[in-house]
Amino acid sequence: MTHQRTLEAPHPQADGGSSAFGAPGIWPIPSPSAPRHGASHGSPPPGYTESYGRATYLAFRFGALLVIQAEGTLPNLNQIADIRQSPLKIYPPQFDFLVYTPQTSLPVITPFKFSEVFGFPSGPPVVVIHDADGHHAVKIEEIPAKGAQTFLSDALETSLVKTGYGKSFEAAFSAAVALLPSDGSGTVDGLAQYRLVESGLIQGGIAGIHLYYARVEASFS
Repeated sequence: MTHQRTLEAPHPQADGGSSAFGAPGIWPIPSPSAPRHGASHGSPPPGYTESYGRATYLAFRFGALLVIQAEGTLPNLNQIADIRQSPLKIYPPQFDFLVYTPQTSLPVITPFKFSEVFGFPSGPPVVVIHDADGHHAVKIEEIPAKGAQTFLSDALETSLVKTGYGKSFEAAFSAAVALLPSDGSGTVDGLAQYRLVESGLIQGGIAGIHLYYARVEASFS
């Protein structure tokens, strides 16, 4: 049975709704202009209703990031499958698998498989995902640290050099800036400058990762 519901606002996000990974409290990214699976809209697109869906799940931890992969089928061609952070005020965060349905449906069995990336603590061995069948404690598989060294290098992080992550370069850069101090001069008219040190795209692997990163250095005058 499909359960319709209305969600309360999710946990506060560092940028007021957009998302880029690497900053505290950052979760799913904003939706693109065109609906797609794994869009992380934050709410249904205009004209769509929201309900729990059904899928099978895998979870992977990649340094400070959690990749949740969902796979299954939808009964309509123009439905959208999505994973969002649950509004439950609980630690560690839990997630919802949701389906967005337009007013006019196109009945065609449509397979889907997609991955979403979230910030997540390093300790918990499982992640809880809620869907139409209840809640699922999904074991988190660790991606070896050597596979994450390309862009998760603590040795390169200082108080003035931080790395952000996102589904676009702009989101990754903004996440890095959010981690850096905004004023180091001690003067009213001091200026902060943020310089890109390194950037790139990580994609592929069993988790289906597609993630931009930006390492940014701050200086003050």
